[in-house]
Amino acid sequence: MRRLFKYVFIVGVLAAFASTVGLYWLGRQNKEKIFRSLVNPPLPHPAQVALIPGASVLPNKMPSNTLLNRLRAGIELYNKSIVPKLLLSGDNTQKFYDEVHVMRDYCLRHGVKPEDIFLDHAGVRTYDTMARARSIFHVKTAVVVSQEIYLPRALFLAHVHGIKAEGFAAEASSFDNTWQAILREYSARLKSLWDVYIIRPSLPIEGEFPITGDGRTTWRKASPLVE
Repeated sequence: MRRLFKYVFIVGVLAAFASTVGLYWLGRQNKEKIFRSLVNPPLPHPAQVALIPGASVLPNKMPSNTLLNRLRAGIELYNKSIVPKLLLSGDNTQKFYDEVHVMRDYCLRHGVKPEDIFLDHAGVRTYDTMARARSIFHVKTAVVVSQEIYLPRALFLAHVHGIKAEGFAAEASSFDNTWQAILREYSARLKSLWDVYIIRPSLPIEGEFPITGDGRTTWRKASPLVE
């Protein structure tokens, strides 16, 4: 029994050490590829698309502050001609919850041309968003728009899936600075490392919509997995 306890203790210590090293390494990745302003250089390089991961939508079908700030930042990149397209990737896999159409409608109200808006209805996780951006939308270069705390993980996953990506930091909401958000982000980083190096999950591809085309072709749900 004592030997078993010792073995479990050693494994636990090694796992904790590996997790700490992994979190530190991922957090330091791509720091030099995160940009914070379109007024003061350096600026993000021109890319095919601004890739905007989804966030929660309020019961009144308006974007939460976290999502709102991402959309504003993405539209700013679009208006500055750093990107010609927006790829809005969120959770639209449930009948009564829809992030991507709320995101689309906000962009339309703020001057983005309909044909320049692409929707990924099954971007439930950042891993899914990046995998689908490459395989379904043929994205090769992107500016990923999110709050700075989330960008190291997003850029890591983008590069894993073959996307040459830089990050543009959206303004943080009050939630993004809470311990709950930080704890959830660190958990998500561990899960990302697990997915990339251990699980390597595969995702179904329900069609291909190159980002160079007309985004309106993506406005309807294409996947039979999406009800």
